[in-house]
Amino acid sequence: MALAASRHLHGQQRLAAQAIATSRNGGNTQLMASRAPKAVPVFNTSVKTLQEVVKLGKSEELSNRQLFARLQADPKTVDRLDMLRLGSEKLGRFERKKWFRYEEPEVKLPHVSFFAGAQVVSSFPQESLPEVGIVGRSNVGKSTLVNQLCGSSAARVSDKPGLTQQINFYTADNDFHLVDMPGYGFAYVKEDAQKHWLPLIESYIRERKTLRRVLVLLDARHGIKANDREFMALLDRTHTKYQLVLTKCDLVHRIDLAKRHLLVSQEVDKARNCIPRVMMLSAKHGPGLNELRKEILHTCNLGQKYLGTHKKKEVIAQSEYFEQLKVYKDTARAKKRRQ
Repeated sequence: MALAASRHLHGQQRLAAQAIATSRNGGNTQLMASRAPKAVPVFNTSVKTLQEVVKLGKSEELSNRQLFARLQADPKTVDRLDMLRLGSEKLGRFERKKWFRYEEPEVKLPHVSFFAGAQVVSSFPQESLPEVGIVGRSNVGKSTLVNQLCGSSAARVSDKPGLTQQINFYTADNDFHLVDMPGYGFAYVKEDAQKHWLPLIESYIRERKTLRRVLVLLDARHGIKANDREFMALLDRTHTKYQLVLTKCDLVHRIDLAKRHLLVSQEVDKARNCIPRVMMLSAKHGPGLNELRKEILHTCNLGQKYLGTHKKKEVIAQSEYFEQLKVYKDTARAKKRRQ
């Protein structure tokens, strides 16, 4: 109690001294502001990329928030998100909710089950089938995505980040392997364990000849963070093909999601070994999962086996959706003219 009272007294004395110094400066609070802790930036995707995309005047200086607000989303991306019902939406005062939806043909992966876990390189299973790795920051939803992709509960899921503490191998009906790697960045584990994970993951990436692609998961609310860039640099150094996937898209407004997609795509263009197509999905609600399933099957050369008639069904479903969308837009325009 005495120690706490002493700290409180010292804190009050420090604040009083700062107030006196401010009053002596004629009430100027600039000194106080300079000593205040810097705010954590909201937008983690490269500020340089944001400035490159948003064209500013010579004398203009805008904050990250203002730059992001001025950024123009790609209309085609917004239409695509609208069709797939990705991202949250807010209807205008006189805007009607669509009475129809895109009935996307379902894509199913083969039955997936856990078959091996490795905490050391010597525990890696023998190379046999094509492998697709899944990696990302802790709590980005890797294990949840594995379960939703496969329609199973093969991967353990927890609200506590850092649950995956080894490289987990899942077999998909002896057609290919999904590989769930430990999350990098923040985790509720000892620092020694985290230091052990990165060499293990790097050894897997460097030595695995059957690794076809690594899916790098990004939280759509934040984009590419510093840890993501470090891991992408590792993949580029090892000449490993990888692809970025924006997760938790249901937590981002649709227009902001389209902007985030644009910024991430701009950075992808600068990477040597990154697949240009940036994918978006919501593992919680389902939109975007079918697109990723198709990508995995094509990556493992299994498209012909599992997607034989899917393209035809997809074309029919999209044709029906666009017909209904035209009626919806015509009705909305007619209603607007009457108002």
